Amino acid sequence: MFKNLLGAALVLSSFTSLAATDIGHGTLVGVKVYDFANDKTIRLYFGSDVQHELPGCNKTATITYSQHSADKMDHFLSLALSAYMSGKKVRLTSASDTCEVSLISLQETRY
Repeated sequence: MFKNLLGAALVLSSFTSLAATDIGHGTLVGVKVYDFANDKTIRLYFGSDVQHELPGCNKTATITYSQHSADKMDHFLSLALSAYMSGKKVRLTSASDTCEVSLISLQETRY
């Protein structure tokens, strides 16, 4: 009985840890690339139209170089710049329930 409960708990916890959390959905008003000794990140800044904002992120999402491959960083930056330059809405999502980007998508509506 205990083994069954433990197994069920482990399975459920693995599903909840895979759940993605919206950082926000809206237009970007800024894209900054930081390369300081203690800060190697890309920060994406939402405009006032942001929806589904994750509390505590203050309309800002972070992409940390040490947490992603170089190819993935290029993909993230490319999509972010495309969204910024076109004025199209972007959805930023975190796999860790933080302001750290795990998914970036160009989409006018949230789905």
